[in-house]
Amino acid sequence: IIRRKFPAREHESPGIVGSLREFVGWYRERREDTRERAMNLRKLHGKVALLVDPDDKSARVLEWRLGSLGCTVLRARTGASGLAHASRYRRDFVIADALLPDVSAVEFYKSLNRRDIPVIYVGVLYAQWDELHRLGPNVRCLSKPFDPDEAAALAGLMLRKLEEDVESSNHS
Repeated sequence: IIRRKFPAREHESPGIVGSLREFVGWYRERREDTRERAMNLRKLHGKVALLVDPDDKSARVLEWRLGSLGCTVLRARTGASGLAHASRYRRDFVIADALLPDVSAVEFYKSLNRRDIPVIYVGVLYAQWDELHRLGPNVRCLSKPFDPDEAAALAGLMLRKLEEDVESSNHS
């Protein structure tokens, strides 16, 4: 008897068991992402956010979402008024438009008195990404259009990491 071996197909389907394993893996990752996102959003409860955005529509949406999470929101329309709020009031994090009418995003960040407060820039142009990321680990960027939940979860994540860094330095 002569047996002939056929070449394997390039794209064999994983079969029902393989497909089920892929789905279970995807489901577990998704569930973990959802848990972490919820933890990040809970971190914002009782925090004070400084929101600097000349666009009234996006500012209202962000203010509503942060407020629904238990955040107190200080709002400013220009970089100068945002810096005035930052010097007068306590804030836990800052969300600012990257294209402020009166000051550049880099100048705004450098004018903030503290570098340990998370700053999230929204509406970042491609040309600004590298420059803003070089400012430090407490600066993150989102392009428009953005999901207000994504901005809030990112703020919560940054606050969690900052808290973990403080705790680990206290234990050392």
